[in-house]
Amino acid sequence: MTDPPRIEPLEAHTFNEVCYYLAVTSCQACGKGPWEIDHSELPDPATRTTTVEAHCRNCAGRRSFAFTCRHDSPREGPEAETINPLAEPSRIIDLAQWLSLFYLLAESAAADAAPTATRQKGYQMALCLAEALKFYGDDELPPESAFFTAATADIFRRHPERFARQKLRDIQAKLPSLSAMAQRLDRERRATKKRWWRFWQK
Repeated sequence: MTDPPRIEPLEAHTFNEVCYYLAVTSCQACGKGPWEIDHSELPDPATRTTTVEAHCRNCAGRRSFAFTCRHDSPREGPEAETINPLAEPSRIIDLAQWLSLFYLLAESAAADAAPTATRQKGYQMALCLAEALKFYGDDELPPESAFFTAATADIFRRHPERFARQKLRDIQAKLPSLSAMAQRLDRERRATKKRWWRFWQK
């Protein structure tokens, strides 16, 4: 009996970033996805490695992922959605993938009739856009190192205009600030909890 293949851990900033990674990563079996988490282990105290068991939503294929998370994801409050508290870019999700997540969330928000859910997705969109902008240096276009796969690098070579930094900044300027969006969502969460508390007091 042979041992199962060793899973190399990927370096994420937070577990929130892990969730975004699984949402944008294709299944090797069917080429689609996304991956949905079935189970995740608590981080190993010594290595901070977390093992995630997930299945592909399209073909139901299963696989394990391993991640080291450099920071804990806050569970409550305005920072609960934090993806990456640092100015450095992601090492597991590239620029094109962050933009894909931004537009996927925009489509989902447009189709959602619930105001609070729409605002939640709007905040997540803004977070993804902020992560995308972390890949830029002093130039208007990002470096080739901002793309981690042959497919996304090819998109950049064929359509560099899609990745002009000013275009992304113009989109960002039309959105409320991250702090304002986070504070509003936090007030709504607190108000909801308060209403439920009063209900059970009756």
